[in-house]
Amino acid sequence: LIDELTALDTAYTEGLARCERDLIVVSHEAYGYLTDRYGLEQVGVSGLDPESEPSPQRIAEVQNLVRDEGVTTIFYERLVSPAVAETMADDLGIDAAVLDPIEGLSDDTADETYLTLMEQNLEALRTANGCS
Repeated sequence: LIDELTALDTAYTEGLARCERDLIVVSHEAYGYLTDRYGLEQVGVSGLDPESEPSPQRIAEVQNLVRDEGVTTIFYERLVSPAVAETMADDLGIDAAVLDPIEGLSDDTADETYLTLMEQNLEALRTANGCS
């Protein structure tokens, strides 16, 4: 297990080392450990609480940031409604995608493991941030 986790850490370190952007926009700020470790910055649409509705002012702020920074994807969690993220992404003409905080499994992820979910997250981050 230690070897697998070390390999995963290496994959993240190398996979996120050369990206066009280091900013990720997320439905809420659940990824502090991930972003701190791999040099990313997260901006949450609704702050820390996944269940709170963002204010119109906050939505406008995030939309402006997305445009200014060239963000291509707004991430949402699998176990939380994607409605706000998907609506914002549609309005901006960008993608909405899952970034799994691995808090629990759903019907869609029942056969997954921590390692496979983290590998999927890495690919989603690399695609969204234009990593080479």
